[in-house]
Amino acid sequence: MRLRWRILWLLSMLPLLFTGCGMFNSSTNPPSQGLGNLVLTVVWTGNRGDGSAPHSVRATLYNADKLVQEAVLNRSESPSAAWNVPLQPGTYRLQITVYTSANAAGTALSAGEVSVQISADSIQRLNIATGGTPVSLAILPAVVNLVPGQVFPLSVLGLDAQGRYILLPAATSVQWSTDDASVVNLQSDGVLRALAPGSTMATARVDTLGLQASVPVGVQTVTREWTVLVFMNAANNLEPDSVDDMNEMEQLGSTADVNIVVQWKRIAGYDSSNGDWRTTRRYYVTRDYDPETVSSNLLIDMGSGVDMGSANTLREFLQWGVRSFPARKYLLVIWNHGAGWRAYRERLNVLTRGVSYDDNTGNHIRIWDLPLALSVGVKWNIIAFDASLMQMLEVAYEIRNMADYIVGSEESPPAPGYPYHRILAPVISNPGISARDLAVQIVNQTINHYNPNTTDNITQSALDASQLESVAQKADRLAQVLLMVAPGNGAAVAAARENAQAYTEYTFKDLWDYSEQLRARMPASQALTEAIDGLQTALSQAVIAEAHSNRRVNRSRGLSIYVPRASEFETRYNLLAFARATHWDEWIQSQPN
Repeated sequence: MRLRWRILWLLSMLPLLFTGCGMFNSSTNPPSQGLGNLVLTVVWTGNRGDGSAPHSVRATLYNADKLVQEAVLNRSESPSAAWNVPLQPGTYRLQITVYTSANAAGTALSAGEVSVQISADSIQRLNIATGGTPVSLAILPAVVNLVPGQVFPLSVLGLDAQGRYILLPAATSVQWSTDDASVVNLQSDGVLRALAPGSTMATARVDTLGLQASVPVGVQTVTREWTVLVFMNAANNLEPDSVDDMNEMEQLGSTADVNIVVQWKRIAGYDSSNGDWRTTRRYYVTRDYDPETVSSNLLIDMGSGVDMGSANTLREFLQWGVRSFPARKYLLVIWNHGAGWRAYRERLNVLTRGVSYDDNTGNHIRIWDLPLALSVGVKWNIIAFDASLMQMLEVAYEIRNMADYIVGSEESPPAPGYPYHRILAPVISNPGISARDLAVQIVNQTINHYNPNTTDNITQSALDASQLESVAQKADRLAQVLLMVAPGNGAAVAAARENAQAYTEYTFKDLWDYSEQLRARMPASQALTEAIDGLQTALSQAVIAEAHSNRRVNRSRGLSIYVPRASEFETRYNLLAFARATHWDEWIQSQPN
């Protein structure tokens, strides 16, 4: 049923396109106020006395999948028969089947579906002949104008020698093609999926008839208030959670003001629902009320060769997303496992985590590769990491110039991650919301979704990226002071490190709490006190929202930092912008164990 609906729903443009050509026209005598009318006129062809000629038509009208009305039109002395239906404004699907006998009996000669748009206080007239030999084809509608993310089915009718529209024989095979697959994805069933602004031609060919037709297709740029881009790499054991998250997004769906767009990769072995496809797809998220079935607009299936662990793949998605769905404000979500700046597999060769880890390819995006991936001509209003351990100074500093606000977790959150039906609700209900307020809402809605009194590992914070340079400078000053005062105070340094709030990756410490541990355990000095006070002041200005569980991570303050034992230091740390800009790497390498 869904396939037929897509193929025939395309004809929602018929009321405009058929005026003056014998199919649709508007009456000057509108129906009752507030309602519209559909008038179907069947033009009989063939000899009435011929038993193989059309003698009846069954017309069935649906609104979505709900049956609205049904009628059987029988052939009589009149050359045509009409059916008049008063309707509420909206889009309706009309199924037409032509039979050789009266009362919709005998052999079905042809069948088809047409979608009609009913407007208030107007009449739409559909005139269709029951048979004939096509001498040419017509694609409906004759001109197609879409916006990126829109899915629109085309349909093919025949034209007879008198220029009348006729249904093609039921078994007719139509081949579809397009001149530019970067603008639209045109599938074998004639469904157009608008990908990016531009223009192209859509062509239908019927080899058995030796006929073809083409229509121009334009995809227009529409600037909305917000575009939400979700890079959802579920090529790992989080695949079941990705299905849940898609369904949470569909509880809201895109609107006239907000685009929600997802690049989603799945894998074998974890979740078999929703067709169990194992490729990478791009979706324009639309609203539905089914909590288990993903029914958003599939724009393109990119196949099985996409590496979602590649920074280049992220960059390509963002370039396409910004070009296709321009907006005044952008929210980017990077969805996957996370490990802060580290690559667990490289370190231990055991755990399968990384930033956007792809189990099919074994690759992940390294933190120092993020700036290039994110540089696509816009400054992100919010970058949110739906991933573990990403809210640390090293990560935030690396992308400080890429975004206004950065949202994420110091700890490894529960596998379901963000509750998308809650964190996106504020922007759907109020598209004018500021980026700062939405960043704060992401924090609050996430913590409120999980009970902080019973869940051990919930942390969430939002950072003002414009303040991160100051935080780095103050952290640098603290490192310089520690390099001077640490000698002879090894036990205090070690105690501060070991007792600071830590996370699943034990070398990641809450920066505020680490500084407090140093204050409490190191011999007092003016230089150390001033360094710690300066750092905490900078943190207070940078962390605009923070919340956490009241149990294991109760001393979290919104931003972590790498503090390993000196013997554990990883030399790749020096590849980070933060390490190059500060003395933090010198400090953690020289500190007493």
